[in-house]
Amino acid sequence: MNKYVKLFFHRILKDFKQRELLPLKLLFFMHSSTILVLYPYLTIHMRELGINVEETAIMSAVTPAVAILMPPLAGMIADKIGNFRVLLAFFSITGGASALLLLLVPVGRITITFPTDVIFGMSCLPSHPLMLTVNQDYPCNPVNSKNNLLDAELRLRSCGYACQAILNENYSSEVLKTRMYEIQMLDVENNSTLTYTYTLDAVDVHEPQLISNTRNSKTLKHNERYETSIRKISKNSIFFPAHSLFNFSCDIGGEEKVSCMMGYGDHFKSFVSMGPQFKANLSQQVLTDDDLEEHRRTFLFDSIESKQNIQCLENESLKNKHITITIPINNTESKVQHLDLGSCQRKCLLTSPRRQICSNQKTVVEMDMQLTFWSYLAIRVFIGIVSGTSFAMFEGAVIAILREHKADYGLQRIYATIGGMISSPLSGWMIDFASKVFRPIFFLYASLKLVSGLLMLFINLEFKKAASSVVTDVIQVLKKLELIALFISCLILGCAWGFIESFLFWLLEDLGASKSLMGLTITVGGIVGIPLLVLSGPIIKKLGHANVIFIGFVFYAVRLVGYSLIYDPWLCLIFEAMESITFGLSFTAAVTYAARLSTVTTDTSIQGMLGGIYYGVGKGIGSLIGGYLIKPIGIRHTFQLFSIVILIIGLMYFAFYHFYMKQRPSEGTDITKKDSVPSPDGFADINLKDESALKSDIHELPAAVYEDAMCNPAYEATEDDIAKDDDESKTANGKLGI
Repeated sequence: MNKYVKLFFHRILKDFKQRELLPLKLLFFMHSSTILVLYPYLTIHMRELGINVEETAIMSAVTPAVAILMPPLAGMIADKIGNFRVLLAFFSITGGASALLLLLVPVGRITITFPTDVIFGMSCLPSHPLMLTVNQDYPCNPVNSKNNLLDAELRLRSCGYACQAILNENYSSEVLKTRMYEIQMLDVENNSTLTYTYTLDAVDVHEPQLISNTRNSKTLKHNERYETSIRKISKNSIFFPAHSLFNFSCDIGGEEKVSCMMGYGDHFKSFVSMGPQFKANLSQQVLTDDDLEEHRRTFLFDSIESKQNIQCLENESLKNKHITITIPINNTESKVQHLDLGSCQRKCLLTSPRRQICSNQKTVVEMDMQLTFWSYLAIRVFIGIVSGTSFAMFEGAVIAILREHKADYGLQRIYATIGGMISSPLSGWMIDFASKVFRPIFFLYASLKLVSGLLMLFINLEFKKAASSVVTDVIQVLKKLELIALFISCLILGCAWGFIESFLFWLLEDLGASKSLMGLTITVGGIVGIPLLVLSGPIIKKLGHANVIFIGFVFYAVRLVGYSLIYDPWLCLIFEAMESITFGLSFTAAVTYAARLSTVTTDTSIQGMLGGIYYGVGKGIGSLIGGYLIKPIGIRHTFQLFSIVILIIGLMYFAFYHFYMKQRPSEGTDITKKDSVPSPDGFADINLKDESALKSDIHELPAAVYEDAMCNPAYEATEDDIAKDDDESKTANGKLGI
């Protein structure tokens, strides 16, 4: 164990001493930070715009599929140019600026969640059934139930008067906003009038709930000040609380019947009262013309507390009373006038949980979905083209620099991992802090892209020679069966990665995860991944590229099935830790494998193809198939199906490699055919352009330098190397007097 710990730190320190690679490390840090600031959250951003799962699948498939043409083309152009740092910087800055265009895309659908309770207006008139009405401003589709009866838990909230009045919108708004009203009770028999004045607080005043087109969801709430707030209970019926004048109760003490009445406290002395909360069975009534006109739905009581035969009693003290309600109204000339409302009846407000009455808890309002979809898709495709081009050139630049300095690819990716560990949680926190507003992370992304572009101007690519026949060289390399098999395996791994990338955060959001937790998933994968990246060279040397890629298949299968089984979003961190293998280690093996099979003049082209297949075609296919499977079979079963398919294909690749490709390996020296290779340990330089020299001396050459540059197998530090370095360090310190 001590050996591997020493090897771990030795490789990091030895690599860090190469000053020529410090700009590359900074670029890796910035590049990964920039990508992981925004890209993991784009699926959630699409959801925020009202784009559904099928449309998200199309977006995630079309964007990389269209952009796939650019990375290989950009790679060929870069190989043709040689020193392409200015072009690389241009594409980086353009990608950041174009991402800001996504902020201009309008919300296409708004999901409105109705209040958790339904408010009933109840009337109890002699010789009439006990009746409830529901205002259809929040449409209620009754739940399906046997015998057309609904089991409801009702709660009495308030009693007062509901006045029928056909008012224009301005008058109706003035009534609902009034701070004072008078109830005038005219006793027809005695010809006397009693006036009751009610004053409302500011919190009692009705405030309409506006729906903003900048958010994709809105949760509606009732004004729960039932005893003091004026409200509409149908299109032309306005309820005025008068809880102090009368109340409602039912006598449930009888064996055969239930007697209900609206009255004062003394009127209920003989009642075995049911209390403010009670259970009832309600029967839905057929909609009448009056119901349609008033935008309401009507229910009748079938039973109360399991007792049927319900009757409404007349209260003699409230009989023959004519009710008028007067409201002060400000007219257009800023003068106060009074509006008198007649045709008022006694009503009480009751509430019941919406889920017991209505089958629809939400509704979706379509805005201009065509504009949202096509504008978002067009911008994403453009960003994909620019970013894909930038990615291909960046990978080509990295490999060119690593080849020149014989450095380790995995060790450079450590700093990319650290960048993602910092930036992704930062983005999640910013979204949560800004109340789920995505604008801050778009500006952060654009800023980091600008900085990355400026840094790219300082990388040294003077040594990279321009290729004279890029297309011919690429075609020659593509004839290798190992490379074709690698591309196919990366296509399948890209499908798995694309599906997870597109819909893991979708699943976590359904589980109630915060954006901060989503960002933390990247950090956990990075923490576990750093040791694997440091030791990626020895691991790949020990196991072989193909075996490491197969391990990636296995762990992808485990991750996918693991996500499908969790219900606590925090448990996803267990499986996110495996990303260090599925992406960090296996993709490093794929990149170095492709680099070993390519040539000096085709580095950028082959890496562009590899990136296009993995991040483009693979991601597109995985996102499209996954998105269209989620609706019919569910998101959990889709994760499980992907897991099975990935494992089966991984086993096929493993068997094909060991039983066929391993017996027919591609020539490892192809990578140096176009260059003169400086041989270590006293070997003379051999010009591999000379076929006779190649044939005579190929078996005398040491391990290929370029493969060493990509995963350091030939330069792997041993215990003797570490001890030697320690002695040299002590000697140097002694000379300095330390």
